[in-house]
Parts: sequence; C-alpha cells; structure tokens
Amino acid sequence: TFYVGMWKERTAGHIMLKLWDGKTWRWVRFRLSGRDLPTGWEAKSPQVVQKGRRWWLHTPVEKTFPRPEKAEEQVKLNPDLRICAVDLNINDAPAVCTIGQADGTVVATRFIRGGRRLHGRRKRYLGMVARNRRKTGIIAAGEQDNADLWAKINALDENEAHRVGRRIVEFALEYGASVIVFEHLAKFRPQKGRYSKRGNEKRSCWLRGRIFRYTRYKAWEFGLLTCRVNPRNTSRRCGNLLPDGRVCGHEVARYGEGEPPIGYRPGAPLYFCPACGSRGNADRNATLNIGHKFFARYVQGTHSEKPPVRPRGGSPKGEGVPLPQEAENVTWGSPHCRTRKARGVWTGTAPPVWSWMVWHPLPMVSLAHYGLNGVAVTPQLLRAPLTQGCPKKPPGFSPCGVSPGTR
Repeated sequence: TFYVGMWKERTAGHIMLKLWDGKTWRWVRFRLSGRDLPTGWEAKSPQVVQKGRRWWLHTPVEKTFPRPEKAEEQVKLNPDLRICAVDLNINDAPAVCTIGQADGTVVATRFIRGGRRLHGRRKRYLGMVARNRRKTGIIAAGEQDNADLWAKINALDENEAHRVGRRIVEFALEYGASVIVFEHLAKFRPQKGRYSKRGNEKRSCWLRGRIFRYTRYKAWEFGLLTCRVNPRNTSRRCGNLLPDGRVCGHEVARYGEGEPPIGYRPGAPLYFCPACGSRGNADRNATLNIGHKFFARYVQGTHSEKPPVRPRGGSPKGEGVPLPQEAENVTWGSPHCRTRKARGVWTGTAPPVWSWMVWHPLPMVSLAHYGLNGVAVTPQLLRAPLTQGCPKKPPGFSPCGVSPGTR
C-alpha cells in the first residue's frame, strides 16, 4: 500500500510511485491503462497487487453522501411522496416496479425482464456440471469440481443482480421516487411437495437477497432509501383502490391465460377480484399491496411489519441495532471467488453499515467495485515504468523497483 507521500502526480495515464531499490528510495513513473477514476470521488491510498505476470493498481475512492431523511419523516412531511414498490419473482420478470403515492395514485409500472433467459443459461451450465460429475465418479473431500463452470454460473448471477438493481434505481429516479420498497423474502425457500421440481430449481437460485443488497447501495448513492415490508398476502389480496379511498383487500383468484378465473394457483400470471371486478397482472397487483403496506406502517403507526425470523445462536443482547439478515457472507461454488469485509471509512453523516467487497479475477478492462459504505476500489493495470536506466532489480522485485512487500 502506498500511503500519503509515497505517490504523486497521478493522471489518467500515469502515476509516480516511491519505491525502494535496495539502497535508496526513488520515484518511478508508471503508465496506467484501464478506466479512469469515477467523477466526484476522492482517490485514497493505492495498493499494488500481483495477478499472474501482471501488476494491478487498486485505488480506493471515497465520496461523501448527504444522509436522506428516515422513511417515517418523509411520509409525515411530504404528502406527495412517491415510492417505488418492487415485487421480486422467479419468472421471466425478475422484478416488477410500480411508482405510487400516499393517496393511492399509480404513476407508472415497469416489468424488468430477462429471468427466463438467465434460468436457461444457468440450467445449461448445471447440466454440464452434472455430466462431468457422472464421468468423474467419487470426488475427494474438500476438492472443488468444475471450477470454471461454477465461475461462469456465479458470473451470470452476479451480472443479473447488478443489472436488475440498476434498472430499479433508474426507474425510481425517472419518476422522482424517494423510497424503494421490497418484500422481506428471507424465508421463501424450496419445499419438496409444495412446489414443482422446476419451481424448486428456480427458488434454489433465486437472487432476491443479492438484488436487494445491490439495489440498496446503488440507491444510497442517489439519496434514496430502501426498506422492506411483510410479504404476507401481497399476492392473495386485491390492491385496487375503491372510489371511497379504501383498498379492496378481497381475496383474488389467480389463473393463467385461457383458464377460468377460479381458485388460486401460485405463480399464475393473471388475477381477478370477485368483489370489485378488477383484473390484470398478478405481479403488478402485488406491487400495489406492497405500496399500501408501506404507507399503512407509518400512517396508522403499525411498525410490526417485519415477519418473525429464526433466532440466532448466542446469548440475548440488550438494546442495539440488530444485524440485518441481508448482510450475510456471500459464498458460491467456485473456489476462485473470495469474500472479505471492506475496511473503509465513511465520511458522511450516515451511520456505519455493513459492507462486503467481492474480488474477482480482473480482465484487462478495469472494473470498479462499490461498497455500501461509500468506498470503491478501481483497479488499473501497471505498465512498465517510463524511467530509463533503472538499476538492476534485486531478487524478488518485479517490475523494476516494485517490491512484493508493498502489497
């Protein structure tokens, strides 16, 4: 790591690093390739990391964000508050978003699609893993099989979670929403006998937690809050607003195209309410109920929206901030993916939050990884130094003047 005084004159394509050549300290100029630092972020102490035969310069960047007001304060102080209610699914539309107001007005709805294509590609790779396992036979304990295929599956899921999260934030900003509301889906897991085999396969790879985490830190950068409500009956009740201002709330019939609107079939795309006669997309109806639950929590003072969770081990603690369930270790099948906690300093007025930073093998193109605490790392590729006539490098120094001890 190069702290203050050990680097200077950084530009888009060059940087000066202070290195020890075995006898004295000297300044060496290096060329940089890759993406520029993001605009509006302050560069911190860079770090040189060796990956194969190349050296990468990882630069943490820091930015101060204004802390948005709490959701309860926004509801009380702004009668025209707009929220973005999000319903996460396992079908072709991983996320359905609806912009709503406190008076029940629906501004816009957007379906973020791509789930069917993702599931097809993931299933193809999982089939290749299964065929390879049949050929291999017994796998040694502690040994990772099909590491390359698992890395591809992880990359697919990671890219999809980032894509959906970004689309949600862009939709909320487009219509001026200040709060993004999700369902608390921590307990929705595959169950044999209750769901079909295909449905359980999709639930086992559901990206609900990852989409929520990525949306949360992306939204925080733009001053948007994210929260969750109880998912109970959000799909079973009618969210249509009656002429007298009340929510219908009657149990709906959920069915498919060409089927009679009778009974309730989980996962069916359409709904029909026998009480008020409303019909349409079932996922959009769920977003309406999510928005109603959010406003009812603060308008009526019902704060017990979060469903009970499984008790954690250890002795009970007193008052304090509980560890959020979404701040879990990110673990995948590939041994090439490692997760560690980011050590960043938050300089804004917001309280500290949990932050996890995932390091992947990087290509020639530079990538930026943003954390929840406003700290990002932008790696760049270090080229050969421009300084001519460098002395002969001591053993263990590569490239000229760069010591592995500075990692």
